[in-house]
Amino acid sequence: MKKILVTGGTGFVGLNLVRRLVSLGYETHVIVRKNSNLEEIKSLEGNIVIHIYNQSLQSMIEIFKKASPDLVVHLASLFISEHRVEDIDELFKSNILFGTHLLEAMKQEDVSYLINTGTNWQNYCSSEYNPVNLYAATKEAFENIAKFYTESTALRMLTLRLYDTYGPNDKRPKIFSLFNKISQTGESLDMSPGDQLLGFVHIDDIVDAFLVAMEQITNKEQYFNEVYFLTPEKYYSLKEVARIYEAVKAVRLNINWGLRPYRSREVMKPFEGNRLPGWVPKIDLKDGIGRLSE
Repeated sequence: MKKILVTGGTGFVGLNLVRRLVSLGYETHVIVRKNSNLEEIKSLEGNIVIHIYNQSLQSMIEIFKKASPDLVVHLASLFISEHRVEDIDELFKSNILFGTHLLEAMKQEDVSYLINTGTNWQNYCSSEYNPVNLYAATKEAFENIAKFYTESTALRMLTLRLYDTYGPNDKRPKIFSLFNKISQTGESLDMSPGDQLLGFVHIDDIVDAFLVAMEQITNKEQYFNEVYFLTPEKYYSLKEVARIYEAVKAVRLNINWGLRPYRSREVMKPFEGNRLPGWVPKIDLKDGIGRLSE
């Protein structure tokens, strides 16, 4: 297995995975859109091959003809926690149509191995399937479409469902970015009561999991299609996370707990599915927060 094709390589998880693949000597190909932000991935120019997808099936097939990958890692998605009417078309294009083009191109070019990415938000109230939001519903819809391909072609698929990912140089507007900001400015932050449990997994552990999955799937027989979870070693309430951040960073967070309501369909306790065999997270939350950039 020498050539890997990655979708979503400009995102936080994807960029870290691409960097690791390059360091390990894989021939790495990345699919991007015309309007993708290539600023950070430019540092890897000369070590990766970038392919432009123009939202047509034919362009996807042409990418596969040129790249001829041994395995695909599908990380690309559009995340919207609470969608508006105007978001629906883009959610479907990004999370369902793009992925279906990917599957069909794999079929046409006889590419047999796919590592897919899902979310524990597909399992609201610890149900086998109960989407927290429309984003999670589109992720489930793609998995259902993929089942046709794993049942009718040589495709094997392994889906990794993620919890709360974090790590250095994360540009996403996530909780630690907010904590860092208010710790420096002293401004206050209105938050929910903070009793919801969160499952943080450091980006280095996440990348390790994708490498484990890549190794495992090449040994799977036809019709393989399984879902595993990248579960943390421990869950913390949002309040506990804030206290750990204050202790590790030696700062004070001016948080007004309870001044905001919980979100509609707030996940109070994450679903704990079957962890990926052969993988355990190594970096605990205190250590991970200590590694965060200021």
